[in-house]
Amino acid sequence: MAAQNGSFPVLSGRFPVLSGRLTHPVFFHFQSYLAAQYSSTSGGYRKLSKEEDLEIEKELKCLNKPAVKTIKKSEPREEVPKPDYKHVKIGLEGGGCPMGTVPIRRTTKDDLIRAKLYSEMHASKINPLTDEEPGKHFAVARTFENIDYDGVGAMLSVWNLPVQAPQYTSGRVKIKNGVESLEAGWTVNLGLYGGDNRTRMYIYTNAGQAHCFNTQCGYIQASIDIPVDMVLEPVSRYGEKPYGITLSIYQDTINLNWYLKYDDNRTVIGWWPSQIFTNLGSTAMGAEWGGEVFSPPNVPSPGMGSGHRIKLNTNYDAFFAQANIVVNNTIIKPRKDLKLFTDSFNFDITNKGDVGGEPGYLILYGGVSGATGN
Repeated sequence: MAAQNGSFPVLSGRFPVLSGRLTHPVFFHFQSYLAAQYSSTSGGYRKLSKEEDLEIEKELKCLNKPAVKTIKKSEPREEVPKPDYKHVKIGLEGGGCPMGTVPIRRTTKDDLIRAKLYSEMHASKINPLTDEEPGKHFAVARTFENIDYDGVGAMLSVWNLPVQAPQYTSGRVKIKNGVESLEAGWTVNLGLYGGDNRTRMYIYTNAGQAHCFNTQCGYIQASIDIPVDMVLEPVSRYGEKPYGITLSIYQDTINLNWYLKYDDNRTVIGWWPSQIFTNLGSTAMGAEWGGEVFSPPNVPSPGMGSGHRIKLNTNYDAFFAQANIVVNNTIIKPRKDLKLFTDSFNFDITNKGDVGGEPGYLILYGGVSGATGN
């Protein structure tokens, strides 16, 4: 099933509600690097081989089956926050997809090319911004890797910062074991979405040799009305009451599959079969909350989180509220002594621990644009 041109309410929670939009990709003339087939002089991209091009053509034929239903949406209206956000209705208008089908964004060959090359960049390790290895910067809080973890979650405040293709900026939760990991959160990724600079929900799968964004590998969509790459609107504004989404990645300890869940009721959006993993096929050894930015050589990085330095105020800072882990099939709060890591003076992260009340366990992060190396 495909959705196009419009908006649908998708998110709720104790913080103000977000709505979402799923549209056709929009292509702008400035993305000349597509025509250049991602040469090494175009933001660190490489040229696709003939075999890779043929593989993408094959994948495109598999993905683009005739649509059962196309959902056309009207433009979003400003929503007035309600006193009890738990009861806000979420999902696509008109009941979402027919039973037995799920919402999948229409895919073009350019979409697949971008997804492949951005996935390769995203899978790279932290490194300097060099011509050989364009790099990423992080500000993260990590658990100690000495116990088995069955899940990670939080309420993430959602922001929209300016980026230039192929830059991106993200906030996400992450579960990992060795080289394998799963992450979910929000991102502004102009290049991946064909010139679309709106904030989207996203997932990233790293299953050893297979790594990809969203529905391109491994992940199986389950929800008929919450697409995994939906546009998130409205977003937080600096100095105002924040908007956010609640996401968790959780393992079923019986079948060992991993599930992407949304909101306090842990509604299943989709899942990853345990068979696609080696390390994560049994358990996770670490959990993580934090921000991430990417920029090619000689281009200062975008901002992270709210785009400002931390002020210790959730109306100004990007944050993870109600941060939690799952151990022995029980949702608990992390230890206060999480390991904090940042690789640039531009970015920072602070662990406030359990502050009580609605925020619960609170982690603040963010930073200004302009980082050019480690």
